[in-house]
Amino acid sequence: MKEIVWLTVCFFLTWAHAQNLASVPRVRVESGELAGSFKQTINGRQIYAFVGIPYASPPVHKHRFKEPQPVKPWIGVWNATIHGSDCLGLTHKFTATGQEDCLYLNVYTTKLPQDGLLNGGLMNVVAYIHGGAFQFGAGKDYGPEYLLDTQDMVYVSFNYRLGPFGFASTGDEIVPGNNGLKDQVAALKWVQRNIAAFGGNPGAVTISGMSAGAVSVNYHMISPMSLGLFSRAVAMSGSIHCPWAYAENVVQKTKHLADLLGCPTYYSKDTIKCLRSRPGVAIVQSLKNFMPWMFNPFTVFGPTVELAGVERFLPDVPENLPVQDVPALFSFTQDDGLYPAAELVTQDKALVELDTKWSEIAPFLLDYNYTVADETRRSEIAQTIKTFYFGNSSISTATTAQIVQMVTDRLFKEPVARTAKYLASKNTSPVHFYEFAYRGRDSLSDKYSATGTSEGLGVAHGDDTMYIIKTLYGNPHEVAEDTKLIPVMVNVWASFIKTGIPEASNGTSWSPVSQNPADPLQLIKITQTQTFEPTELPDAGNNAFWKSLPLTEFATVLPAVATGHNEL
Repeated sequence: MKEIVWLTVCFFLTWAHAQNLASVPRVRVESGELAGSFKQTINGRQIYAFVGIPYASPPVHKHRFKEPQPVKPWIGVWNATIHGSDCLGLTHKFTATGQEDCLYLNVYTTKLPQDGLLNGGLMNVVAYIHGGAFQFGAGKDYGPEYLLDTQDMVYVSFNYRLGPFGFASTGDEIVPGNNGLKDQVAALKWVQRNIAAFGGNPGAVTISGMSAGAVSVNYHMISPMSLGLFSRAVAMSGSIHCPWAYAENVVQKTKHLADLLGCPTYYSKDTIKCLRSRPGVAIVQSLKNFMPWMFNPFTVFGPTVELAGVERFLPDVPENLPVQDVPALFSFTQDDGLYPAAELVTQDKALVELDTKWSEIAPFLLDYNYTVADETRRSEIAQTIKTFYFGNSSISTATTAQIVQMVTDRLFKEPVARTAKYLASKNTSPVHFYEFAYRGRDSLSDKYSATGTSEGLGVAHGDDTMYIIKTLYGNPHEVAEDTKLIPVMVNVWASFIKTGIPEASNGTSWSPVSQNPADPLQLIKITQTQTFEPTELPDAGNNAFWKSLPLTEFATVLPAVATGHNEL
């Protein structure tokens, strides 16, 4: 009797499993078959979700520090309902998070070809590159719940290697550098080969990103490895000219990292062999030795010019590379520098340290430590900056606004505006620009504030993203006034993705950035009352001031002379 009951139970479970498999969406890609799931957008629209899809082999063991390798086909059906691990990185609390086996992507689509739903043909594709200072973050943290709520598109997000795993370099053919950006190229090539199976048009791919994701978008626009992989570009609060977007002295940093972990540094081959034997967590946690003050500079290992290698992502400095002539949409927020300023302006101890140790801290906070043209003028430069932004005032809670403006100008506004004007002068395709000046209930700066709130500090880095892409740090759909802005911002993206020209609300005319770099920056300002106001900025981010300082970003592509520990 027990055997009959057991056989009945087994039969039922087998039947139920088969029924369940039959009901889930399936897609076949080049490596095998995927079984996905269904997901609901913010207003209950059902979409298809395929997550945790490998786009390259795990970069572990002998493949650590190597360029991405092809993924091997699998037998059977891949369970595409579980996200792949985040890439191993360092959080602001100086803890390691994620795994090295992390090269996975996620695809969300409103229609599938096998369902006979593509009456209008293949759909536009949005590939979103996550931010996180090239040190933390993951593709799964940015979802499609807003964007696909009303739009028929295919949305892709993915991971890429971070920190030393993605950006260490020995300056030769052993580890040329930029593996994290080469991971992104591998993901975009995967999209080209496979996205039609999800209803996406490989000839209509918009790459997009915020912060380090925006910097990545910008680099793809000039990299020979990315040619032909996209037709539109959206860069929010980041560009190739941001001081943190290009990592100086990467070869020396890699040697110093090896030294910290007890590895030889004379021969590159021996250095990397030894580093491959060290625990990944130990490598990540060693990064705190490169941050003299709090989490600054926040990008230790990042993009750099490659001096060797068969295929180079960045073979020269940006100004020497041709730009892909595609429509681009750039933006910054009103108070972009609240990352990282929110962390320091909400701590009295940090403010006192910044005031009393200004000359020592400023080069790290403002990321110019490696680019002082004349070392004898280091203190003079620091004092010039302090006088410009604070006058004769001491740094304190009374000067919070000045701190935020200074960090905003230096790390985001000035370089992003400069890049947009540079691209507009080079391309025939239009470059459009907006400033996001709407402060909702939620803000990315809440996450970094020492008090848990950033009310009254301003419109932070990433605050516009949360109205288009579902983020972990904001839920604007929970607030009636904020909710009204979601379809407006989604339409800015959707119109740009479809036509290359973004639409402003209420038919406001949105002029592109002038092709004459001497002209003021033309943009749309999205205000606190949710209006779109045409604006001109003649000196965005105090460009004239920062240009006057003797700093040498992108000055050379040659390996730098080894520096002392205080330079790291």
